[in-house]
Amino acid sequence: MNVARWICLLAVLLTACGDSDDGSTGMGDGDDTASAGDGAGDGDGDGDRATAADADPRPTATGTRELIPEDCRGFDFEGLLYSPGGDVLPNTCEPFHATLNNPYAVRCVDVWPWYDSGFPGDELCILPPPPDQGLQVGVHPQGKEWHAEVSSGDMSGYEGLDDDWTMEPGEEEDANYLTGLETDEDHDYYRNYVRMRAGSHHAIVSHDEGGVEQEVWAPASPVGLFQGTQLPSVQRVDQNTPDTLDAPEEDAGLYAVLPAGAGVTFNLHHFNSSDHAIMKEMWINIWFSEQAETRIFSLVGLEFGQTGSLALEPGESADLHYLWEVDAPTRVVYMTGHRHAWTTSFSSWVEHEDGETSVVYQSFDWFDQPTYRYNSEIDNPVADHEARIDGGASGVLTVQPGERLHFSCHIDYTEARAQAEGAPSPSEIGTLRFANQAFTGEMCLLYGGTAGIELSAPIEAGGPLPDFAAQ
Repeated sequence: MNVARWICLLAVLLTACGDSDDGSTGMGDGDDTASAGDGAGDGDGDGDRATAADADPRPTATGTRELIPEDCRGFDFEGLLYSPGGDVLPNTCEPFHATLNNPYAVRCVDVWPWYDSGFPGDELCILPPPPDQGLQVGVHPQGKEWHAEVSSGDMSGYEGLDDDWTMEPGEEEDANYLTGLETDEDHDYYRNYVRMRAGSHHAIVSHDEGGVEQEVWAPASPVGLFQGTQLPSVQRVDQNTPDTLDAPEEDAGLYAVLPAGAGVTFNLHHFNSSDHAIMKEMWINIWFSEQAETRIFSLVGLEFGQTGSLALEPGESADLHYLWEVDAPTRVVYMTGHRHAWTTSFSSWVEHEDGETSVVYQSFDWFDQPTYRYNSEIDNPVADHEARIDGGASGVLTVQPGERLHFSCHIDYTEARAQAEGAPSPSEIGTLRFANQAFTGEMCLLYGGTAGIELSAPIEAGGPLPDFAAQ
């Protein structure tokens, strides 16, 4: 992918270049709507993808907006402060859409006529849950005062921003944003919705015991990538769990834990491939759950110590290959692969006891990385390695004892790859190592969630790769 493709992909979010049909989601506790996700789908659970900009003809930055017509409003917008939840849609004249028409993630631009930050991505802002039903955590120039100010019509917090919050064309930045929860008791949750403005390659979010400093930017570190406990995250502009209005039957009782007063780290990798300034901002709606039976555990491959094996010299290619062996039936709820420009394909598959393999995840475009959720409501697209079409398994995914769950990255650190991606020459970069930079570093990480069983770090695998992965 060259620079022109970068600009076109980003422009999709700015109502310019059209959409990309890959049927995936943003990264997080999984969905198949979109991401970021882990990418907005059409919201009907069939795996079709559309972006917020594609489906919404209204302006996405400055300019006049029309709110939802009064005779189509499912509830009263006057003085609305929170997403109400429930089964009544914001726009009753349109079908449910997990990103565009969702009572659990009502869009600011649909109900607040004053919401205009002056930056691209306003259509991704969402109202938080009512405080007794959930919470919103985010990254905002106003800090924790964002909701109080903006819901009252005060948009001054978006004025005069410094370069901590804005990025000029061509800039790349990897940083952590530190914040925390203002809760005094633990909460279980399942339903969650993630949004971020265009320009981020990923937002990997985690919680820990927290520190003294909050609402500050800090240098990027392994915290957020490898440490702490994962919170809903995304590799696209949106991620929805679930991506249907009602949760799939087999997801009943699934939950994750949100500790009281937890610190929250957003690991944000941004690059601005547009021709204008962008702003860094993010919203996560987390809805509390009273039905907590089976815990979702974060799947984070690799451990930090395993990343040292990534070291390629200019002109070299390599396959990084890892696997898990399970000794009990293990349901994989969702999965996403993360890598950078030098990785031509990311693959995951189940090796059955008879030696046969089943592809469960495959992605070829490092710039637009899907997350797939595995349940009875989602028809994920079918992967095609020859046509280089992203895809994954459909239905409930359970790895049985005696089977192995694999993942691999094919890295092509060559001049030909550099020219194809508009990247610097490998000879200018030198040794390629594990690092959070789009062109001067590389990664090979599988993120996901498992139900009821926590898997440890994967082991390095030997032997030849299946044909579909070795390219």
